[in-house]
Amino acid sequence: MKTFKIFNAFLLSSILMMALGCSKEEPVTSDLRTADAHISPDEMANNGAKAKMYTVEFGSLNNSGVSGTAELSLAGSTLRVSITATGLEPEMLHPQHIHGFADDKRNSTCPPESADTSGDGLISVGEGAPFYGGIQLPLIMDPENELSFPVADAEGNINFTMTYEYEDGIDSDITPLQNRAIVLHGMSVEGEYILTLPVACGQIQPKQGAN
Repeated sequence: MKTFKIFNAFLLSSILMMALGCSKEEPVTSDLRTADAHISPDEMANNGAKAKMYTVEFGSLNNSGVSGTAELSLAGSTLRVSITATGLEPEMLHPQHIHGFADDKRNSTCPPESADTSGDGLISVGEGAPFYGGIQLPLIMDPENELSFPVADAEGNINFTMTYEYEDGIDSDITPLQNRAIVLHGMSVEGEYILTLPVACGQIQPKQGAN
């Protein structure tokens, strides 16, 4: 199976964090490779080991109206992520990441309205970081393009599936997945499209009856 190393994941994440004032303590995973997006969970099982299954239910942030779900499969060193979301800005790029706390492994949560400490009516990436943690994995499609996040269709929907292959086993910054969250970004405010503004968040949960 052909795989490609993601050289630019660290660069993109650094740009996002600097732009929104995120903490320098937010780690970024930079040693992942993308693989065939069409591998099924059954095919992912290594030596007959059953893939661990996870789900995400997205709730909207910043009154975006975005909703959706995600499914994740983890087998050995292979992570498959599928995201379906609606209510996004039509025909615009929407960054998406797995977030978490690498140092103490505490549980990532989605920020409440009170996270808007600046009082501007919006929860920025930096204001949400104390709740969901730093970027652990940018969910991009092309390892040669650090901005290869999905673009919503004309109705504001995205359907994303990608498989990531780890070089040296599962990185401790990604697991345990049940302590992580996925955040979607990108919304217009007063006519200006803010690429990094969080629009949806969901905690990663083990899929009941699947593991």
